[in-house]
Amino acid sequence: MNPVTMSGLLAADEEKIRNELKADEAFDKNRKQSAIRLDDVFSKMLLRYNAACTDDPVRQALADCEVSAVRDMLSLLTAGTAQKEISKRRFRTGGVIALLVAVICGLIAALLVRDYYLPACIAMAVAVVCGFLSGRLWYGEREVRVQAGLDADTVWRTLKKTTDTLDRKTEAFLERSAAWQKEAAEKASAGTAGGAAALDEASLKLVGSLLEALYADNGDFALRQLKQLRPWLNRHGIELKDYGPETAELFELLPSKKTSATLRPALVAGEKLLLVGRATEPAEN
Repeated sequence: MNPVTMSGLLAADEEKIRNELKADEAFDKNRKQSAIRLDDVFSKMLLRYNAACTDDPVRQALADCEVSAVRDMLSLLTAGTAQKEISKRRFRTGGVIALLVAVICGLIAALLVRDYYLPACIAMAVAVVCGFLSGRLWYGEREVRVQAGLDADTVWRTLKKTTDTLDRKTEAFLERSAAWQKEAAEKASAGTAGGAAALDEASLKLVGSLLEALYADNGDFALRQLKQLRPWLNRHGIELKDYGPETAELFELLPSKKTSATLRPALVAGEKLLLVGRATEPAEN
């Protein structure tokens, strides 16, 4: 099954969308209605896209972010203005000539009308025709009305390019996100492996001896193995402090009827106390 894409959802309604845009331009001549119609198209596309990607919330969230930005930009379709434009005609010398001929013919008709009626009528007719031509050819102004509209084919090509970009950027982001997650997992795995590798051979032998003593269930053997802890700690810069008057502040004291004794040594690294020791102190009567 092919994955659902924005361009695929748009192409499914291509004929319907293009016919509606052409109808808005040819009959309604309302760009705002076209912008509202396209906003509804993207809204329905987003619903169908999210319904097909219910198992991928990241893809759904990304699609919502991208489509929301596109829907907000659709109002730019109504940003244009329509104004009346006044254009001037070019001055033509033919208009002046026609006017002069009309005047001359009119004067000739006036002079001949008493004695030569028919030629006078012909001259008058020529004067009228020349006067009409002069008016047509004379300099003047013309008002032109400008009607702003939308080209349905251009709008469709823009929509197609937009949805292709949405799909391309979505896939690119998801690939980058998967790469980031893989890199983070590799770093975490490397950190875990590095922690295990940080134990040198002597440390591993000590751990193995202690575990052997645990599994052997032999007290004497376990005590012999535990004696290896002190030199191992010393190699790592950790010093064991027994209880005494000079180290009393490093211990927590427990009352006892017997003499003072160290129950657990304090662990010190340089000037830093790592672990508080535990000792007993005779209780006062």
